Amino acid sequence: MSHCNHEAGAQPAQAPIRAAAELSLAKNILYSALGGVAGATAVYPLDMAKTQLQMDKAGKYSGLFDCFGKIAKAEGMGALYRGLPANIIGIMPEKTIKLAGNDFFRSYFKVDDKSVYPEGNMLREGASGGLAGACQIIITTPMEITKIRMQMYEAAPGETVNQMAVLSNMVKEMGIRGMYQGTVSTFMRDVPFSIVYFSLYGVIRRKIADENGKISSTGALGASTAAGIVAASSSTPLDVIKTRLQAKTAPGIAPYKGWLPTVNRIVAEEGVKALFKGVGPRTIIISPLFGIALMVKETLSNWFP
Repeated sequence: MSHCNHEAGAQPAQAPIRAAAELSLAKNILYSALGGVAGATAVYPLDMAKTQLQMDKAGKYSGLFDCFGKIAKAEGMGALYRGLPANIIGIMPEKTIKLAGNDFFRSYFKVDDKSVYPEGNMLREGASGGLAGACQIIITTPMEITKIRMQMYEAAPGETVNQMAVLSNMVKEMGIRGMYQGTVSTFMRDVPFSIVYFSLYGVIRRKIADENGKISSTGALGASTAAGIVAASSSTPLDVIKTRLQAKTAPGIAPYKGWLPTVNRIVAEEGVKALFKGVGPRTIIISPLFGIALMVKETLSNWFP
């Protein structure tokens, strides 16, 4: 009787989220890819501005909104999405490896097994995320270098930019070896980021999960966004180094070579503060990107289990 009375007095609850670990492999891959596309598309103009700010040695832009305004005025609003097609092509397998890979390693380390770790295990959650981040660089490196070079592409006066044609020419010019320029710097950024992100997400998720270990769509968005703020802001110097190594430098400026030499050169020429260029846009990008990606993935898991 008390059970019936409890149900009658309960408030309508938001539909719980199905744990990703319960999904089939095919659905895990599909939902991870769709989540990645949704998140990346939503924040792409911010990513464009972040790249411009990180490469801005001359002080052309005073901040995020100044960057938006100058790009839109000079090239039109469409320029804020330059490189998006290449990014979407790469983001699907990249986010699939990261999100589904994290689920795989969590399962392997028995992180979600209550009989082994009743309160979770932050170290193993971090290890799961770090290993997933290491696996993804085979896709992330060529995706990032083409995206950055598309974002920095300067159209000739009167040129109508055909993004796929420009992308195709870039790939031919760089070759396979060139496409993996900056692999070490990508690894140095993505592994620490993933360790911080997924360990924090796991902690926050457990705090707000119900007795069945499930959370609402808004809970998933909030937990992943909060973890993203910490992980993105703390890894910004690693992202600046990666961007400098992968971007094509302006005429007359020597290209950046080597991870440590790039760090030393940035500090010597621009000061330590330059390592945090674009920290605002990066944090604004990454936190909602992963928030949207995980919200979409977990919501789809609930709707179509």
